[in-house]
Amino acid sequence: WRRAGRSRARSEVAGLLMKDLPSPSLLLLLLLATPAAALRAGVIGGGLGGLACCNALRKVGIEAEVFERAPKLSPQAGTGLTLWPNGLSALEAIDPGLSAHVLRAGSTTQHIEVTSADGLTKLPNPTGDPRRFPSTYGHPMANVRWSKLQKVLAARLPEGIIHLDRQLTKVEPAGGGVTAHFERSEGGAESAHFDLLVGADGINSALRQQLVGDGAPRDAGRTIWRSIIPYEERLLQAGSCSMSAGAGKVGFLTHLSEGELYWSAFATDEAIAKSGLVRGDFSSVKEYLVAQFSDVYKLLPVLEMTPEEAILERRVADRVPLVDGSGKVAIPWAGGDGEAGLPVTLLGDAFHAMIPSLGQGANTSFEGAYRLAAALRGATTAEEVVAALRAYEVAQMERAHWIVKQSAEQGRTVYEDRDEFMRRQQMAQDDMWGIAFKPLAA
Repeated sequence: WRRAGRSRARSEVAGLLMKDLPSPSLLLLLLLATPAAALRAGVIGGGLGGLACCNALRKVGIEAEVFERAPKLSPQAGTGLTLWPNGLSALEAIDPGLSAHVLRAGSTTQHIEVTSADGLTKLPNPTGDPRRFPSTYGHPMANVRWSKLQKVLAARLPEGIIHLDRQLTKVEPAGGGVTAHFERSEGGAESAHFDLLVGADGINSALRQQLVGDGAPRDAGRTIWRSIIPYEERLLQAGSCSMSAGAGKVGFLTHLSEGELYWSAFATDEAIAKSGLVRGDFSSVKEYLVAQFSDVYKLLPVLEMTPEEAILERRVADRVPLVDGSGKVAIPWAGGDGEAGLPVTLLGDAFHAMIPSLGQGANTSFEGAYRLAAALRGATTAEEVVAALRAYEVAQMERAHWIVKQSAEQGRTVYEDRDEFMRRQQMAQDDMWGIAFKPLAA
């Protein structure tokens, strides 16, 4: 309908001006006055990265839409996450004012407590005083419920561009772009053509499997259990985070917002085996966790408060970074022998899933959304689009692959050598959090 409207407008202008302008001048005027049709982008995945990406692409004039496999965006989906200065900087650069909305949905961290697993030994906080973050890095450290952040990001998009119940099944090159095929949960299929396609559909990305085909994620040898419960000050000081680590087990407590507290409990396979506790000997996962983590500081009271059905469990995993043996970025779908490849790319966990030990998963996704839109700004032809995608992939993977590596190493070290964990954390933080982004629309 947009193209039809533009066609009618051009006809009306031509009718008015034909009497006074010679044909070549009229043609030049019409060409200059008529903007090129906007690029159309499909973003696969309505999670945090996908929504931020759609927003960023629209900021640079690309008609981006989101296609999410879930039948609805649940207000209770997910658990809690930490937003570091680099992630907030990227969001603010994408959409000025967005970071303020995000902070209102969560809790700014004012205090961090680090102890041994039993809580008897107070340990140095490797991040330093979090109250210094705004002056040092430009943004605070904050914690927010995943579903609340998803709601904030979705609210920044126009109505009608988030398409639910769309499971990507296949992507095919077509006419300089791609055609994406979707299935609906109640049967039926549909297809859509795009000038470019972005896979932001998580660690088990359907698009990644078509592009890379690397199978299941890389298992990290440990399990995480987590939930959100009503906040009580007796459990944790307001605006605080608490971490207790040692002997193969780690416990986290985080104040998310008024009325909400997030907890998580990690255990290595070795620690679980050493405990002698067998999951099948317990009537419920809650009963098992109470026994398994009763000796980890602050976990017992939050476990006792958590309803059985509210406990989420998953294996900790990441993806091998797309780099060669020398560390050079190697994108499988980028083409070879001078070919530029397809106008498709990946973002967030679909591109560079990482262990949550540094809390950078969502934050690097927001960085990626910014870099992708910045690379595509001004692109109009199919060739320019593909070149921009390849440039984004190199820049983003160069930034993310060392964070994936650091996260994996820190995820192991926190159980084995607390002092080394602290040292590495302090060394990495300026490079991780100190990055700043200029406004995307400038």
